[in-house]
Amino acid sequence: MISIPLELVAVFVALAVPVTAWLLRRRSRSTTTATATATTSAASGGPTAASAAAAAGVRPVFPPAGLLVPEEVLRSAGSTSAAIWEALEASAAPVAVEYHPVSASEVAKLRTVPVNATAQQVMVGIVEALNPKSPTLFRVVLPKGAELVKAVGTSGFRGFSRTDGTTAHAVLKPVAAGGAIAAGWPVLAVAATVLVVDMVGRREQQAHQRKVEAMLGRQEERHYVERIKDQLSADAQLSRVISLMLDGRNPSIELALKSADDEFYRSQQFLEKHRGVIDELVEEDGKVDYRRLEEALGGKTKETDHFVRELHLARAAITIRRKAMVADAAAVALADPTHPYAALRKFLESQVRQWEDADALATELTERLTQIELKGRWYDSDSSVAERQERLRDRVAPPGIDGDTEIRYLVTPSGEILQVLPPGEDEPSPPALEE
Repeated sequence: MISIPLELVAVFVALAVPVTAWLLRRRSRSTTTATATATTSAASGGPTAASAAAAAGVRPVFPPAGLLVPEEVLRSAGSTSAAIWEALEASAAPVAVEYHPVSASEVAKLRTVPVNATAQQVMVGIVEALNPKSPTLFRVVLPKGAELVKAVGTSGFRGFSRTDGTTAHAVLKPVAAGGAIAAGWPVLAVAATVLVVDMVGRREQQAHQRKVEAMLGRQEERHYVERIKDQLSADAQLSRVISLMLDGRNPSIELALKSADDEFYRSQQFLEKHRGVIDELVEEDGKVDYRRLEEALGGKTKETDHFVRELHLARAAITIRRKAMVADAAAVALADPTHPYAALRKFLESQVRQWEDADALATELTERLTQIELKGRWYDSDSSVAERQERLRDRVAPPGIDGDTEIRYLVTPSGEILQVLPPGEDEPSPPALEE
């Protein structure tokens, strides 16, 4: 995520809050260039059926399954699912909601928790508009969602895959979401984004910490136990703030931000110290003498292990900082959507640049060390050098992380709205009340 790290909060532009507008991709795409108009059945010509029904004072009839799309998106998009997806990505409110009925047996397999107050308000409006006659599953669709887990690896959001210009949602009928439904769209975008960043970020930083724990010796254990504890504490504080914020509270975020910053700046110093270190070691044959590498990274094999541990902790700290910036932006956006926050924007822009540079450094160091070709002296056997190289690559390599995440809500037969936990996700602990 080098070009623009906070693509992950691109959906915040749905709030039309200036403090989060700079978090978007720094190249804008107009949504007004498309001339075709889509109806709820993706046919061209005329206003959408939903808007026409609303204008006539008739309650629109929604199909039992579909993809709720902002009305302006259907007006500007072409008739294909790919065109609608492109329009969604460029929309001021890049979010949609997929819905379909589910059977009692399917409901029984789902693990659910109470929905937070922020999403509850939006979902009530959607449910009232759709008026489902049976249990219904809703999935929040963030067209920019795959970028939330770009740093994690190849995994992504279930249901966000695109193949040959089509999406996993192409089988569903696009339905115009206007009026009361659209009013809650920006809030839903923020709530879903923060929840996803919370879940995926926690997995990412804990995976790096587990790699550190796997290579600890007795002498280093006490120091790194404290380091990992500090990171876990910073992450837990942020998760608590996010929970309170989405439950309609206005929690103090300063302590959580400070904990995240402390870990980030410690790791930033480490990364700056080793900026470009590998490039200086590469010889004419494209290889690096393992003795020179060990000296550059510390001085001997054990100190090279120290470097690897610090690199993983740096990547964990960067993940926590990313989560902190998202939480900070969301808190501001939800607290006062109309305030320009001009001074705060300048400060946050500088923080983003710091984050970008640290993330680029960590990524570069990781890539160079996982691709490095080592060599030894004439008396070193090829097998021993190969073993060193493989060991280094294995320890430096980013951990495998499941970024397969989605935000889903279930409407039960009684009309209750619940959040569906992703498979394997722990049930979140209820946030402690503030004094």
